[in-house]
Amino acid sequence: MRARILMIGLTACLAAVAACAKGQSAGQQVSRVTAGGPGAIVQLAHSTYALTEWKFQPGDDLAYARPDYDDAGWKAINLEGHRNMHDPYFSADSYVPGWTALGFPNLTGYAWYRTSVKIAGNNTDLWLEMPPNFDDAYQLYVNGKLIGGFGKFTPKHVRRFYSRATRFHLPMADANGEMVLALRFYMSVDTPQWSFRAGGLHSAPVIGMERTIALLQLRNNNVNLHTFLSFLLLGLVLLIAGIVSLWLYLMDRSERAYLWLTAAFLMGAMLSIVQFLGSSTYLFPITPLLLFEDVFGFALLPLFWLLFWVHWFRLRAQRLVTRVAWSLALVELCVFACLRQPVLGTVVPPEWAHGIWLCSVILRIAFALLLVGVTVGGIRQDRAEGWIALPAIILFGITLFAMDMEVLGIPVEYFPLGIHVGILAIAYFVLALVVLGLVMRRFLRSQVHQQELVHEMEQAQAVQSLLVPEQIPQTPGYRVEGTYLPASQVGGDFYQVLPVSADGVIVVLGDVSGKGLQAAMVVSMAVGAVRAIVKETIEPAEILERLNRELTGNLKSGFVTCVCARVDTDGTVTVSNAGHLPPWVNGNEMTMEGALPLGMLAGAKYDAERFHLNDGDTLTMMSDGIVEARREKDGQLYGFDRLAALLARQPSAREIAHEAQCFGQEDDISVLSITRMVVASAVAVSI
Repeated sequence: MRARILMIGLTACLAAVAACAKGQSAGQQVSRVTAGGPGAIVQLAHSTYALTEWKFQPGDDLAYARPDYDDAGWKAINLEGHRNMHDPYFSADSYVPGWTALGFPNLTGYAWYRTSVKIAGNNTDLWLEMPPNFDDAYQLYVNGKLIGGFGKFTPKHVRRFYSRATRFHLPMADANGEMVLALRFYMSVDTPQWSFRAGGLHSAPVIGMERTIALLQLRNNNVNLHTFLSFLLLGLVLLIAGIVSLWLYLMDRSERAYLWLTAAFLMGAMLSIVQFLGSSTYLFPITPLLLFEDVFGFALLPLFWLLFWVHWFRLRAQRLVTRVAWSLALVELCVFACLRQPVLGTVVPPEWAHGIWLCSVILRIAFALLLVGVTVGGIRQDRAEGWIALPAIILFGITLFAMDMEVLGIPVEYFPLGIHVGILAIAYFVLALVVLGLVMRRFLRSQVHQQELVHEMEQAQAVQSLLVPEQIPQTPGYRVEGTYLPASQVGGDFYQVLPVSADGVIVVLGDVSGKGLQAAMVVSMAVGAVRAIVKETIEPAEILERLNRELTGNLKSGFVTCVCARVDTDGTVTVSNAGHLPPWVNGNEMTMEGALPLGMLAGAKYDAERFHLNDGDTLTMMSDGIVEARREKDGQLYGFDRLAALLARQPSAREIAHEAQCFGQEDDISVLSITRMVVASAVAVSI
């Protein structure tokens, strides 16, 4: 069954070796006698007898089970497997093609096997071992009596499960020691689509005494058991890998490749664990399991791996490749739906199955070409990672067509482990190693880069601490307060308080668009330029015009808003604004004409406005981090109304900044307040 070979994974080779060892150990205790034909006399002691000669008949009639039924016109079938033919799915030591390869290519539904044996001697403890490889369900009749079976038969439906070796206690033969065995087989209409050798038995049932049959069943089940355990082990390994990749994504959400890797690993783990439960228990019938594997295993799992590679290589055409990949996956799902019951055989005629399968092959070819394009793009983006990933990507591409080898008539049963198992085991093993190596390589490089960024950020903080004055210069006749609360480690706001001899003080407050290290570098450029310009002119409009010329062409992107004011000792204030929030005087916002921010147009002109501060009046300048503070619980902005109400209480600069921060800071907050003192002396306050 195709379902058994999807997730063999990393442990398949070791499991197969261990299974062979177990099989040889049990096989040393079981000797098999080749049958001579129907009706042969069998002498059983501690040996077993392989029932290789059978009669075969398509159709369904319970009369076929009667011992007196005449089966002379039935087709003779030999179930003796070639010694060099191996089951491509179970790694069993012999394999017989099913009835689709023995003259009945279009036969689905019911068919019967009949044979007869004559038991010599004691036949009171006789058992029959049915092999683990068959399609899809059966009932066993002995001398016309139903003994048991595999699968659940109802008048309208047959519930299938993953096949496995099963033994049955046979009733006593008649007085002459003769026994007629009849097998009623059922094969679903969708089973032949995955193999041209499907149908009925793929190895001979074995008859013998209880102890020898129990050993033979143990031998057969050991092979499958190790495969089942490999599903579970692979699932646990992939689960751990998925948790690790999820942790990496949570540590670095910008690396979306980790998210798709998490999805691929966790989906692989889910498939493996479900395969283990379906193969080793009777919890899940095979029909929903096949649907589950079609959706998650054959469509979404390859898609997630492709999306991982697309994001890993950071291709420019990510959106286009993603859309094409999702489209192919959705069409592939529709194609698989047409190859499964109940669609196949009701909506879609079975004779269309081969053509629909070719459509599926074409879709996988398109998917493989897309994978080639991603690989080429990855090599161009990063030669080292691209060439390292190339072997795993090639093997992964081959797995897309592993099932087509048998469907296209390429004999695969001569491989001891099955070509599907070998290719998939190597592919997933190499893929896991390569991905692990690439992830660790990038993770270590990102850690080094992160340390470099931390070091650069610390340097930027040190530079910024020098640019925002800790001690505000004393200004006779005024109380000047300043507060700065960056939203992140390095902010984009700045202010300067620069005395200008006996003429008063120049105050500049600005806001650089953006955040982080780049904004901090612009701040340092702007502050340095302001300090140099103030030495040559003290007119606010001219200061902004010259600062604008300095910044234009030197900013990679963005702009700088800024407000500049000169406060003279007699209370005269001259203000010029470049796209910044207007100042507030005694809780009232000034009305100023709009102007372009700095750094956008070299020839921009800025107007200046004059007014007078009386004793006790306060001039407040602030960044937009105040009004743009946002409350987390309902998303409301702090806004101008709340700001006006706050300023009406004549708060300090620290109180204004603290109010906005507690409301919900999202941007840098800077506040400068200048209050004219009633007395001649003033105290400079630094915050």
